[in-house]
Amino acid sequence: MVAHIMLPGPTLSVGPFLRRSGLSNVDVMQDLLSVIGFLFCLYHFRSLLDVIWFYYLRPTDTYRKYLTGPRPYALITGATDGIGKALAKELYDKGFNLIVHGRNEEKILSVIDELKSCSSSGGEVRYFVADAGRDDVDFEEIARKFEGLNVTLMVNNVGGIKIRLERFDEWTEEEHLIQVRTNAIFPTLLTRAFLSSLRATARERPVLVAFMGSTSDETAMPRIPLYTASKAYVRQLAPSLHADERFEIDPNGGHDRNIDGAIEFTLVHLGSVRSGLIVAPVNFWRPSSEEFAKKLVGTFGCGRRYVVPYFGHAVALKMRRSWPEWYVEREVLKSTRAHLDREGRGRLAGLGE
Repeated sequence: MVAHIMLPGPTLSVGPFLRRSGLSNVDVMQDLLSVIGFLFCLYHFRSLLDVIWFYYLRPTDTYRKYLTGPRPYALITGATDGIGKALAKELYDKGFNLIVHGRNEEKILSVIDELKSCSSSGGEVRYFVADAGRDDVDFEEIARKFEGLNVTLMVNNVGGIKIRLERFDEWTEEEHLIQVRTNAIFPTLLTRAFLSSLRATARERPVLVAFMGSTSDETAMPRIPLYTASKAYVRQLAPSLHADERFEIDPNGGHDRNIDGAIEFTLVHLGSVRSGLIVAPVNFWRPSSEEFAKKLVGTFGCGRRYVVPYFGHAVALKMRRSWPEWYVEREVLKSTRAHLDREGRGRLAGLGE
């Protein structure tokens, strides 16, 4: 039998080649499978090396690139509890001045006192109060309040979900809007308000804006469809803003050109973290807020647009992506029921925050 390779144009016959070389069709197939197997192993070996590098060998002091210029500030939303509070403490200890956000001024002031009493940093801590779920937040006024400060790091951490027994259409319209505002609209408009100031700073020194995502942004989850949709929105927003800041049209009518020294944007992908709202025990899959904050700070400045700071979350995500869809759906239903039983039905919970 003569084998043929079909290409556009004339047909290429490999029969004469097989006869001259003494190779059979079986030999060719074995060689082809060997090459495919080699490339498959090479791909996964490279992935393994990347994991080892990122989680065990990579320098974790790259955040220092944002500790430049006069009195550098880090802005953290949702900084009065959980990951946000732990992150504020970690950055304050590293030498950053802080701008912290919360919706309760008394709680913010308590956190600021705690930060200053537990650290010898001596840095300045400023704050602003805003309810991320409301539609009357004056983002421009917030940005004006901190105009002129050397803000080199911004972390959009605020977010939350309310897992309840009611179905989607049994929630009120306002309850739906609160979820979307908190998890999508607030970080979007706050970032927009600060962009011109951050852009001016980025012309002189590195600036990073991080958005907190969630492992639920690619998983269908019951009772919280707007939360998962909002996180999927944020997942696309971060890299899109990164690209947008690097694209400019030549006003003289020439070719489009890229911009150097632009703001960096990154998405932080995370799973369940033990905090004031998630009371489940710490284990390999669920770190404490303090441990996660340390891992997160270590990824700042690594140059990646998408990071999974905690190794356990990366393993869980890899496993979830490799499982069949029916199995993932079954496990998600089981975990949601367990979460409701553990946390209390109808309680505000920061799952994935």
